[in-house]
Amino acid sequence: MVIAEAAAAYEIARWRGLFSPGSSTALELYAGGRAWWQHADLDLAAVGTLNVFDLTFTRAGVLTASKSVSWVDPLVGVRLRHQFAPAWNFVLSGDVGGFGVGSKSSWQALAALDYEFCRTKTVVWSGMVGYKALFVNYSQGSGLTHYEYDMTMFGPIFGVTARF
Repeated sequence: MVIAEAAAAYEIARWRGLFSPGSSTALELYAGGRAWWQHADLDLAAVGTLNVFDLTFTRAGVLTASKSVSWVDPLVGVRLRHQFAPAWNFVLSGDVGGFGVGSKSSWQALAALDYEFCRTKTVVWSGMVGYKALFVNYSQGSGLTHYEYDMTMFGPIFGVTARF
């Protein structure tokens, strides 16, 4: 499975930190898309033997199946970013998506510690470690071709961010 996100953010408010002189907090709104790709392979080998009196019948067979599915969910979200020291940020964000366009619905929540390790004229690079929860409710087809993915995934997350 591959999940990729791209979004554009707009800072709607910024205020100086309340507890330390060099800190600041920013509130941002963002919108974008989350692309999903899933692939599964199934190989099933079966051997059967039937004994009737002194006769033995043996039959072997292999069933192979492969399927890929992909979709893109639009999303909108909010992010609170608190810079408590130069190059160090704490980030809380959440978004909702799907809206019946790709999946029926999806949501995400993230809390992360972010460290800025490189700044150029146009890009700010940072690494992050945190915890993330991601839910999606997707289905397509009917009958024998019905596929449904209704799942909440959560756990630690590590990543690299580029801000333009």
